[in-house]
Amino acid sequence: MKTKMNDNVKGNLIARIMGEMKSAALLQNKPFDEGIFFDLIFMSDKELLKVSKLCGIK
Repeated sequence: MKTKMNDNVKGNLIARIMGEMKSAALLQNKPFDEGIFFDLIFMSDKELLKVSKLCGIK
């Protein structure tokens, strides 16, 4: 059975992903494009979970 993330959970996950990506960019002295937010909000729940795993978020 497929379950869908509610908006609050999805929003928190997106915020955590952006925080991880921004801190990684700053540590490497590279620019961070805030436009990534728009890519993340249009991702499916499954895609967001994959990205969160890549960022080390469980």
